[in-house]
Amino acid sequence: MAKQTLGLGTSANDNTGDTLRVGGDKVNDNFNEIYAALGNGTTLTVDTTNPAVGQVLRYNGATFLPSDYTNLTAALDVNGNSIISSSNGNIPIATNGTGDITLAAGGITSTFDGATGTVDFPTSISYKNEYNALGSAPAAATYTGYYFTVNGDDNPYVNINITAGGVGDTRAKLLTEYSSVNLLTDIDTTTTPPTNGQVLKWNTANSKWLPGDDSAGIGSINVFASVAGDTGSTTANSQTDTLTIAGGSNITTAVVGDTVTVNFSGTLTTTLAALTDTNTSGLTQGDMLYWSGSEWIPTPTSGPIIWYEVGAPVENSSTDFLINGPGLPAGENRDPTLYLHRGFTYAFDNSVEGGGHPFRIQSTQGLSGTPYTTGQTGSITAVLYWTVPFDAPSTLYYQCTLHAAMQGTINIVS
Repeated sequence: MAKQTLGLGTSANDNTGDTLRVGGDKVNDNFNEIYAALGNGTTLTVDTTNPAVGQVLRYNGATFLPSDYTNLTAALDVNGNSIISSSNGNIPIATNGTGDITLAAGGITSTFDGATGTVDFPTSISYKNEYNALGSAPAAATYTGYYFTVNGDDNPYVNINITAGGVGDTRAKLLTEYSSVNLLTDIDTTTTPPTNGQVLKWNTANSKWLPGDDSAGIGSINVFASVAGDTGSTTANSQTDTLTIAGGSNITTAVVGDTVTVNFSGTLTTTLAALTDTNTSGLTQGDMLYWSGSEWIPTPTSGPIIWYEVGAPVENSSTDFLINGPGLPAGENRDPTLYLHRGFTYAFDNSVEGGGHPFRIQSTQGLSGTPYTTGQTGSITAVLYWTVPFDAPSTLYYQCTLHAAMQGTINIVS
């Protein structure tokens, strides 16, 4: 209802104003409206005791009291106004626990993750990270990984932890297309500036790459370094050195492009008789060659030869023959029994001991035994060749014609 005003009359006690009852009723109506608006109709629910600057009346569930406004119950619409803090105070925005802070603009939401501290900007960020002086940039130890530039400095910087050499947290310059290679700590092109055509060479004494002449470059490379042959070798000693590929006896060489051809210009040996270690003099049909110790020569008889070496013991050369050859074991074979085949040719080489121990084949035993010479050529003091006849006796003997103890048996088998 509208506020009711008491009628006071024209002057005091002129009986033209409201009566006491009417006036009291108006007073009661006005108070009832106030108590209904600021209370529950009976008791006021507004307490303005000790308010502070900037506080508001805030309902605590029972009473409106002066208090700070600490939370929103609906979306805050600033409608073109700003949120400011006077006296250069902070404007903190903090979540409860690990809650996220999100900023939505242009249909894109960026998130400040309350659990990990990660800031996720789904789109690009435009910012200026340039300082007027290097010392104005954030400290390397505090902002490791921070990238920035300095006004007037052509090289960007990054705060980084360098493990090499124990450098630790530092501000490192980054190379760009406008940088000099000399910014690298292991390259020095300032102490001795490079000259035209030089290259960087590692200098162990300085542990740096320094300018140096390209003595091993393509402009001064040798065609070859060292070449070794079956005998002798050669090493290139100048940039224009030439390697000559020369032929030897009956050999010629030709070079066409990148191909070296080696040709044989002599006469090839096409017959066995032309070999220098072969003597075919007197060779007839059916003959074979055997090694004489110095050359290949025809066998004294037709057919293959089985060769036995005949000698005598060193410690007592008059007691036994020593015979070695096919079928006998290695080592000293003293007067062994020999088994020879009819029709086979055997050579008994007594060249070493023949002068003192003639080797004779006999049909009976002893120094005076009957010699058996059928099918034999050669010499009993050099090489005795024997082609065993088909009618040879089954048992024959060999005997030193000077020493009775040097003798043995020959069994003739089919």
